[in-house]
Parts: sequence; structure tokens; C-alpha cells
Amino acid sequence: MVGSWLVLQTVPSITLFTNPSDIPFAFEWEATPLLYSFGMTKLISPWHSFIVMPPARFSGSVEFKVTGAFHTRKMGSSYFGSSVQLIGHIPLMERGEYLGLNIGVAKYAYAGSSPLFTVIGVSTLFGFVEFNLRHSTNPPLWVGSLDLRFF
Repeated sequence: MVGSWLVLQTVPSITLFTNPSDIPFAFEWEATPLLYSFGMTKLISPWHSFIVMPPARFSGSVEFKVTGAFHTRKMGSSYFGSSVQLIGHIPLMERGEYLGLNIGVAKYAYAGSSPLFTVIGVSTLFGFVEFNLRHSTNPPLWVGSLDLRFF
């Protein structure tokens, strides 16, 4: 299982930054060092680290994740960026299998700055596909991402 998990982690999420001077795309890779699931059966531990089965996430959870990104254009002096995010997953339809709400906060580091973002989004297809919008007021910036969550 660990071998297939490692292979699937090479598939990046696609991110679009709206910037007043440019609109660069980025490829983002995620890792979940810690997740607490409140929607799973009490027969298994609610705590998960790195390898998270999708039902633990989409049935209701709070997730701490870190990301690394490669931008298609330079953001400041580098093509690279990173973030830390605290995201809550709230099931809306069929215990989150069909539709879930993602809400949280994110701190990005790119182009010599580290703005704080609010995050809102939806997940579908058993938590496999997520669309998230992030907004920062200082500097004013929107980030949209299409995330493919394997584990």
C-alpha cells in the first residue's frame, strides 16, 4: 500500500493565482502530517498521519496539511512556494461522499511574502476531487485550486 501511495503523491493539484500584474498557474503537492476524523466509526482511531483513507477525510474531519508548489512563472525571485493549511471537511450529502464543504485558513509563502488566506470550497466524488478558493485581503489576492486527493 505504501508503494502505491507514494506513486499517487506525484500527481499535483492545479492552482491558479490572480495577481494584478500576472495570472500564473502552479502545480501543488500536498502532504497531511495530521488529520482528526470525527465522522468515522469509533472502532478505529480518529487520528491519521500522512496516509489518510478518503472516508476519514470526507465523512467529517479537521486536517493540517503542508504544500509545496512550482509556479509556471516567477513569483518574485523564485518559481517555488509553500503553504500550511488548517482545513475542516464537513459532509453535506451522503456523509460527504457526494458533496462536502471545505472551510479553513492557509498561510502561503511565495514571492517574499506570507499572506494569510481564508479558504472555502467543495469536495465531491468520494473526496477525490476538491475545488477550493482562497482569499487574502492584504495583499488582495484570490487563489483557485483543483485538487485531486488520492490519500
